Amino acid sequence: MNDLETLREAWDRPNPPSPAAQSAARAALLARAARPRPKRRWAMRALAVAASAVVIATGATVFQSVGGGEGQPTLPAANAQVVLTRIAATVQKKDFTPPRDNQWIYTEMRVRSHGKGLMDKRLTPRTPLTSTIKEFWTRADGKRVGYMTGGKLMTTNPGERTPENTYSMVAALPTDPDKLLAKFRKIHAVRGGDQDDWIFLRFSVTLEQNVPPPAQEAAIFKAMAKLSGVTVNESAVDDEGRPALSVSRVSDKWLKREVLLDPSTYAFRGRRETAVADHEERNPRLGEKVFTVKDGKSVPVPSRLLWSVEKGTVWLAFTRTVVGVVDRAGQKP
Repeated sequence: MNDLETLREAWDRPNPPSPAAQSAARAALLARAARPRPKRRWAMRALAVAASAVVIATGATVFQSVGGGEGQPTLPAANAQVVLTRIAATVQKKDFTPPRDNQWIYTEMRVRSHGKGLMDKRLTPRTPLTSTIKEFWTRADGKRVGYMTGGKLMTTNPGERTPENTYSMVAALPTDPDKLLAKFRKIHAVRGGDQDDWIFLRFSVTLEQNVPPPAQEAAIFKAMAKLSGVTVNESAVDDEGRPALSVSRVSDKWLKREVLLDPSTYAFRGRRETAVADHEERNPRLGEKVFTVKDGKSVPVPSRLLWSVEKGTVWLAFTRTVVGVVDRAGQKP
C-alpha cells in the first residue's frame, strides 16, 4: 500500500487517525526511515496536512484554487461573523432537491499538490505542483463508494462513515450552529493542540465532499464564525483567476487554510492551503525531548530537518469541476 492509500484509509475514519494509521502514514511520509516515533501532536498535524491532498470518495460542488490569499485585503476577524451570517442567510434560501438513499453523488476533482516523498525537500513558490483528476461516487446512504483505478470502476463498502462524506449523515446534523459545533467537537475530539484548526478543516471537507441541505450548510457557516481566528477576504482570487470570497484560518502560525466561494451566490468552489510564513518540519520538534536506546542506554534523539517550505508556497489546491446526483456508480451527470 503506498502512502496515498494509507492516508486515504486513515482520512475516511470518524475520529482523528488511530495510532496504527498514524504510524503507517508517517512511515510512508518519512520514506520508512527508522527513527523514534514522534509525539502525537506532530503526527496529527503531519497526517492532517498530507491527508488533505487525498480526496476520499464523496460529495459535491465546484472549486478553483491557487493564487490570491496572502497580500490580499482581509476583513478584521470581528467582521467575519457578519459576512458568514450573510452567507448563511443566502445559502439557506437556495433551491435544493435531496438525493434518494439509493442515488449516488458524483464528484470530479482536480487536485494540485506536491505529491508524496517530501523528505529532504524545500518547497518554494516556484516548485511545480502535480495536477491530477479524481473521480468519486458515493451512495447517499453512505453504504457504498466508487472510484476509478487503472481506468476501471471499483466499488467498496467503506465501513464506518462521518458527516463529511455521507449525505444521510450530514442531512441529520443539527441546524443550530452551537449544537453543530458541539457535535463536531465530539466526533472529532483532539487531545491537546489547536482543536479549532481541526474542526475548521472538517467543516471545509464537509462542504467540499458533500451536498449539504441548505439548513445544514447555513449552520456550518455560522459555526465557522464561532471558531477562533477565522477571517474572510472578499477580494480573493481562485485558481482560474476569477474573483472569489475566501474564508480562512491559519494553522500552526504558518499554514493558511481557505474555503473559496463564489462571491455572489456563495456556492462552494474549492479549497487551498498556502504557507504564510517560512516553516521547517523537524523530528523531534525543537524543544521536544525524545529518547532512544543505544548500547543499552537511553540517549536523546537529535532534531533532524525533514522538509521545509517557503512563505507564499501553495501547499495544495482542490478544484471541484463537476458535481451531481446520478442513479448508479460509473454514471456522470
